[in-house]
Amino acid sequence: MHEIRRGHLKFYVLRLLSEQRQTGYGLMKAIETETGFWKPSAGSLYPLLTTMREAGLICEVTEPEGTTRWQITAEGRETYEQAAETRQELLDSMRRSLVVFAKVFDAAPIESFAELLTTWHQGRPDFDILGPLFMDLQDSLWSLPSLSSEQQEHVQAILRNAIAAVEGVRETP
Repeated sequence: MHEIRRGHLKFYVLRLLSEQRQTGYGLMKAIETETGFWKPSAGSLYPLLTTMREAGLICEVTEPEGTTRWQITAEGRETYEQAAETRQELLDSMRRSLVVFAKVFDAAPIESFAELLTTWHQGRPDFDILGPLFMDLQDSLWSLPSLSSEQQEHVQAILRNAIAAVEGVRETP
């Protein structure tokens, strides 16, 4: 995971700066807030910001109150937009890692999920909206404590009903 984070921090920074100007500390906090677990260190972020500035991807802007913030440049926006290939490489890397993990620990459901990453977002703009909801459902399931038999049956019924409802959408015009 460390390699994934290190290798793609530049694109994370570009995405955040495409939304609004940020201080270095603001970037670290935004990443920590969004991921819920990762706060890049100052030792990894600030040298990267310097390198990105030297490459013309970002620049420093002094606000009227004196605060210096980072801002994405036109070249930085173009670089971020061209990152689709990198995104696919990341998804492929994650998929391969999950397949190995599933094989090592005999976890077939994880391998099934890994195979979904193969086609994630390919030709499916609706997944920009639906994908996060799917991930929220997954997070909700993982956050449940160990369930009693009755609770398991109840959750299974909920999920089966949801599956039937989603499959029913196929039949509506």
